[in-house]
Amino acid sequence: MKYPFPDNSGSYWLKDGMDPIYAPLNDDIEVDVVVVGAGIAGLTIAHVLKQTGRRVAVLERRTIAGGTTSGTTGKVTAQHGLAYGELVKQFGQESMQLYADVYMQAMQDIESLIETESIDCKWSQQDNYVYTTDADRIQQFKDEAEAAAKLGLPASFETDLQLPFEVQGAVKFADQARFNSYRYCQELAKRIDGDGSYVFEQSKAIGFKDSSPTKVTTEHGSVTAKHIVVATLVPTLPLIGRVSYGLFESPQTSYIVAGKTDSTLQGMYISPDKNHYSILPVQDGDARYMLIGGNGHLPGTKRSQPRLQKLAEYAAQWFNVKDVEYQWGAMDYTAYDKLPLIGKLYPWSKNMYTATGFKKWGLSTSMVAAIVLRDLLDGKSTPTSHLFRTHRVSAPLAIPKTIINTFKG
Repeated sequence: MKYPFPDNSGSYWLKDGMDPIYAPLNDDIEVDVVVVGAGIAGLTIAHVLKQTGRRVAVLERRTIAGGTTSGTTGKVTAQHGLAYGELVKQFGQESMQLYADVYMQAMQDIESLIETESIDCKWSQQDNYVYTTDADRIQQFKDEAEAAAKLGLPASFETDLQLPFEVQGAVKFADQARFNSYRYCQELAKRIDGDGSYVFEQSKAIGFKDSSPTKVTTEHGSVTAKHIVVATLVPTLPLIGRVSYGLFESPQTSYIVAGKTDSTLQGMYISPDKNHYSILPVQDGDARYMLIGGNGHLPGTKRSQPRLQKLAEYAAQWFNVKDVEYQWGAMDYTAYDKLPLIGKLYPWSKNMYTATGFKKWGLSTSMVAAIVLRDLLDGKSTPTSHLFRTHRVSAPLAIPKTIINTFKG
């Protein structure tokens, strides 16, 4: 049956509105670093750089955290699907030990920042589960749990879950977290703006000059800086540069529906099975919501409504969600070799950097990107910056495998 949807809807995280708070850039200013994009990555990078004593300016074409950041489920975790088993095979134990350590440290840094700055963003520790209903995949899940545990991650293989349907097995990561990323970003912006640093909304970057110093222009102003960090879509120009990123990452659009539930489910869940459902219960005052996400595809290749319909039917069947109050989609990029791309924007870049290819795990990767870029701007090349370097050969070499897996799904 057709499930009823609201006529007008958007992300659950934006239910209190997203009106601009900061003025557009209407002048020519000078700072140390200009960050283009005010999602969680851009704001985290700007905040970390300001803590080093740098003056920063953030340019956002729309409003703070109104794009991909507000389209997430709110999970903050070092568990990125079934990642570690395959990544160890591809990059080796030493590199993946670094990957695991960096992400666990990033989560600690985010929690510490929230506590130190008294940020009200509903941070809550939760166990995260990657589960399967396919008995043929049990060994794969056991291998993943073993690979992650060897890296010192809080991983275990489990068969007894709270989910209301039969599960063959799951990889559990204990003590991960969820939060309201939109509120978090609003609070970060408050701490960035002032003392020689700035946040500008409704300020689309239309021109980039990569020199010494660099310069970013908008319709009504410009920012001159030592460095540019692009924490949003790679600039359209030069065209050869933008097209080149198609060799390193690909976009995917996914969907989420949310509605009230009487389920008492605890924890966070995601499955690599067909349709890739993500399950997140959220307490909202006296009400309890269930967020169900998944049904991803390449942008422009599928219609959204049938996919939202399937998510709504799933929410009704298993979690008694009678009315979908929120429905939305979000686009994110994944590097073909499954590692984020953090470093120089182009191979020929002098003072332009980027952070992209987060594989839908941008909430935790935002802090990873901030630390890597802080070190690079300080002139430090670290093992982490080498692992996540933007133009590594392993990304395009993984394209055939990505195509095969796409058609399998």
